[in-house]
Amino acid sequence: MGSPNGTATIKDVARRAGVAVGTVSHYLNGTAPVAEKTAQRVQRAIERLGFRIHMGARSLRSRRTYSVGLVLPNISNPFYAEIARAVEDALWEQGVQTVLCDSYQDPEREWAHLEGLASRRVDGILLIRSERGAPAAQVDGLGVPVVYVDRAGEGRHSVTSDNRCGGQLAARHLASLGHRRIGVLAGESAVKNVRQRLQGFRAELTRHRVALRERDLLCGPQAIELGYRVDELLAGPDRPTAVFATNDIVAIGAWRRLIEVGARVPEDVSLVGFDDIEMSRLLVPPLTTVRQDKEAMGREAAALLLGLLGGEGRPPAPLLIPPVLVVRGSTAVARGSPEAVAAPMSGRPASHIEKEVGSS
Repeated sequence: MGSPNGTATIKDVARRAGVAVGTVSHYLNGTAPVAEKTAQRVQRAIERLGFRIHMGARSLRSRRTYSVGLVLPNISNPFYAEIARAVEDALWEQGVQTVLCDSYQDPEREWAHLEGLASRRVDGILLIRSERGAPAAQVDGLGVPVVYVDRAGEGRHSVTSDNRCGGQLAARHLASLGHRRIGVLAGESAVKNVRQRLQGFRAELTRHRVALRERDLLCGPQAIELGYRVDELLAGPDRPTAVFATNDIVAIGAWRRLIEVGARVPEDVSLVGFDDIEMSRLLVPPLTTVRQDKEAMGREAAALLLGLLGGEGRPPAPLLIPPVLVVRGSTAVARGSPEAVAAPMSGRPASHIEKEVGSS
């Protein structure tokens, strides 16, 4: 029999399952082990009675809201959307709700979101900072556990890709195909991720004795408009035979512009991106790119934050997720190179083939 107002209570569940109220509480909150058969009886009772946890009362008892804020710079960017999906899935599996906030790359809006989440007493925050977001010391003052995602916070808990390694993978691939004149479409160097990708790219080219000329480097905001400027790289003599873009959105802009000016990919220009967003495999030919494991990044960040909330005292340190080079149809052996002689079938690989090359 339920409570007088028709809403089942924890006592009703305990009575229906034939267990103590404390056993039901332990089952619901995970505060103590419950035998499997007992747990099954409790779950059946919950379902039959239509019992729902009162989150307000639960929060008062546990001093937790079972909610986590996720602040990101642009939800319309597929890269951030894929991370958000992984975060939401990971938190949902643990009974935690995600409160999503979009800063639109606006530092003031980002800070307002952070303050709002703290005032609403979320248990913690997962933060993908905008390019000019608040310094980590200011974020610390919110008094809420924070894990930085994608863009590390210096000396703070962070989960990011190994961006330097990713740049190395891209350069190694193009150099191994015989490309000696390589252009780069790079985001602003003030962004640490971009800077690290360029550092890795330059270092690997140097190892292969390939020079990156300053005139072959174009920098700007990591948006599709930067990709449209690819024809500037191809305007002069001795033009690049390959282009590396520091994210896939820029690479897609370059791909579109190359089509417009009549350049063939990869016969005239090989093209490599960075991120491996879902759209990259839909291009014709599909884009060769450096895959960031967005699923792992989101899940590891969620697990790290939940661990901190559960009392894990791990010291702040960056967790680096290794990238993978995904070779598709947008890269080919450079014409006239020694590699082209050794490999006469220098056209594009079959578009449905996806060869993954790790960092080892």
